[in-house]
Amino acid sequence: MDKAGDLLKKFSIFSSADDPHAGEYSRIFSSWEKIAGQKLSQYSRIVDIDNHSLLIEADHPAIIQLLQLKYREILDKIRRKYPQLQISDLRMFVKNPEYRIQRNERNKASFPGDETFSSGINTGNNENFEKIDDENFRDLLRDMKKRSQL
Repeated sequence: MDKAGDLLKKFSIFSSADDPHAGEYSRIFSSWEKIAGQKLSQYSRIVDIDNHSLLIEADHPAIIQLLQLKYREILDKIRRKYPQLQISDLRMFVKNPEYRIQRNERNKASFPGDETFSSGINTGNNENFEKIDDENFRDLLRDMKKRSQL
């Protein structure tokens, strides 16, 4: 029985004749465990290559932090093993519906001192939070501000 990849190669639209880097492109996905390490690869995956950036999906923000600590090491491995792809950046994001549900529940929770925070007395530059594009970071800052009001 043929593998799916072998069958797809028989069709001209899926052959690597048009793109000499197609083989490297597909191999980088399957080698993520060797690149990131066994533990990190269990909780993250490569989802795409866009504009010379490797897009990496992680199950939790902590995994992104660990990947960021290994950013240079991971990028160097990729550049050595797959120079034809010309990867120049790693972009990481959380893709876990459970985490988002938990974050939303946490944001709804009340803390001692919330009355002062919501009354507008100690809100300070709260309107500046809206200028932050990253929703996770914005929520984290709001949460930190709430807790600092205690």
